[in-house]
This record gives sequence, structure tokens and C-alpha cells, in this order.
Amino acid sequence: MILEATSKVLPVLLLFLLGVFFRKSNFINESTISELKKVIVNFSLPSLLFLSFSKTNFEIKYLSIILSMFIICIGLLYIGKFLKTILKIKYDYFPLLFTGFEAGMLGYSLFSIAFGLENLFKFAVIDLGQVIFVFFVMVGILTRYKQSKINYWDMFYSFIKTPVIIAIFLGIISQKAGLINVFENSTILSAFLETIKLLSTLTVPLISIIIGYEIRFKRDNLKVALLTVLLRNLLLLLIALIINNFVFVKILHLDKLFQAALMTMFILPPPFIIPLYMKEDDNENKWFVSNVLAINTFSAIVLYIIIVSIYV
Repeated sequence: MILEATSKVLPVLLLFLLGVFFRKSNFINESTISELKKVIVNFSLPSLLFLSFSKTNFEIKYLSIILSMFIICIGLLYIGKFLKTILKIKYDYFPLLFTGFEAGMLGYSLFSIAFGLENLFKFAVIDLGQVIFVFFVMVGILTRYKQSKINYWDMFYSFIKTPVIIAIFLGIISQKAGLINVFENSTILSAFLETIKLLSTLTVPLISIIIGYEIRFKRDNLKVALLTVLLRNLLLLLIALIINNFVFVKILHLDKLFQAALMTMFILPPPFIIPLYMKEDDNENKWFVSNVLAINTFSAIVLYIIIVSIYV
């Protein structure tokens, strides 16, 4: 089973290594990587999610998953604050590294490669709650750390204009209104649909190459970073097992792939946006956060192979 699971994840691992090669050989520079991220965030990933939700019947019970994920993220933040105090961790960003998940630049590519694009909406439903948390809570805290004025209207506006969020809602609307069938049966409109499908196929390879390119470790803070990742993974895996057994199975009666989606979400590293909101001269905290993100990305890949072997 492990060998079969590894074979499913191996294409992503090889693309990671290709990204590492691109960085080591200077085949691609960092400005190119930044431009590729824009393509992913604004076009390929939204295309992927639109297609997934346009063929999915969005049920009312999914709203409880979204709300639960938001509450869990709040709880994880306070657990992080508690652990920072009792462990006497000096890094200000330690609590934020216990909450939120990097679904956009890692989770979607991992989940789709093993469980198929047709099931991606199950991961996306779980993602929505934590996306709301990241936009309205985490970004607010990060902005305050940077001593900038918090504008909640700007945060809300930023959320509703995010291409991924727009794509999800357009996908739901098109499914409910039957618009996707209209597109498929029209000679001209079907061309637009095929264009969206072609854009969606860029998502997994581009994301995998970018992650491989950007993974870097530094010896400073490495022990604390390893401890942070270990505690985060142990805590989140325990929570995921409890939710799967008592909420997803017994209360919501969700299938095995929803359970796999939750497990996948909970092994992911914290959001990659955290370093973007840090002060330019705060090098100590920056390297600590970067080490945690890099180590957790590596551990996520290893744990994902185990998850695939269990749920496929």
C-alpha cells in the first residue's frame, strides 16, 4: 500500500526536485517564480476550483464544516499562545504557526494528484472555513505585529475579490442554475469551457515546481522549528481523527474522501503568506518562520503518502 501511495505522489516529488534544480542552477530566477505565482493564484487554481464546484451539488450541511473549520482555527491560535507561554518560546509568531493551512500552494495539488480532480471540491469545502480565518483574523494579527493600521473593510474587500473565492461561488451558481450544461452543449461557449480546463491543468505542475524552488533551510532556530512542527502535527492529527470519527462519520455521514480531505488539510504547513507581513529587518523571526514552513512542507509530503495508503 505504501509503495502504491508513493507512486501516486511521486510525480509531485519529482516536480519538487525539478524546482530545486531550477534554483540551484539559476535556470529560473526569483522574479519568474513570482510571476508564475500570479498565474496560479489568478487563473489556473481558480479554473480548477470552478470546474470542481460546477459539477458538485453543494449541500447545506457543508456550511457546518466551514463554520467548524473557522472555530478550530481560532482554537488553535489560543493553543499556540498557551504553548508559547509554558514552553517559554521567544518568537512572536509562534502562535500563528499553530493555525491556518497552506491549501492554495500545496494542499490542492497534493489532494488532486491522489484523489482526483472530481473530488477536489471536498477539500475545497474544508478549505473555505480556514480561508475566512486567514483573511479576517490572521492577516489582522500580522498587520498589528507590523504596527500598521488595520482596515477591516479592506480585508473584506480583499476576500470577496480573491479569484479563488469568486471561482468557487461561480462554480456553485453555475451548478445550481444548470449553466454548465448550457456551456457544454454550445459550440462557441464550450470553447471557453475547454480553455478553463486547459488552464486548470497548469495548477499541479506549476505549484510543485515553485514549492521545490522555494524550500530552504537554515541552521539557526532549527531545533525550535522542529519542535514547532512536531507539536503542530501531533495536535492536528489528533484533532483530525476525532473530527473524522465523531463528526464526519457519525453526525454528517460523509464519505471516506471527505475524511481524507480533512487529514490532508491538517498535515499542511501554516499559510505561506506569513513572511510577507513581517518587518523587513526582523531577520530572527523571519528565519524561524521560514524554517517551520520548510520543515512542515517536507513532513506534509511524508505524511501524505501514509494518508494516501490508508484512504485510497
